[in-house]
Amino acid sequence: MIDKLSYAEIAEISKGLKEQVEIVDKIAKTKGIDELADFIATVEGYSKFLENTIEINKDADDALKGLKEQIK
Repeated sequence: MIDKLSYAEIAEISKGLKEQVEIVDKIAKTKGIDELADFIATVEGYSKFLENTIEINKDADDALKGLKEQIK
């Protein structure tokens, strides 16, 4: 968990952001709205950040689990 969200919930948010970015990107390209490029890149970057955060936290959970077992 990260704060009050499970890893699955965060992964679902990341997936939703990716899907929406694809939609907005297609619309922006079709309509020639180049001004949205930065916004699209930022949202896409945040989606990747969430994915990386999940992996880092899972690794930390595993490391802490190992340490707790050693203490016992």
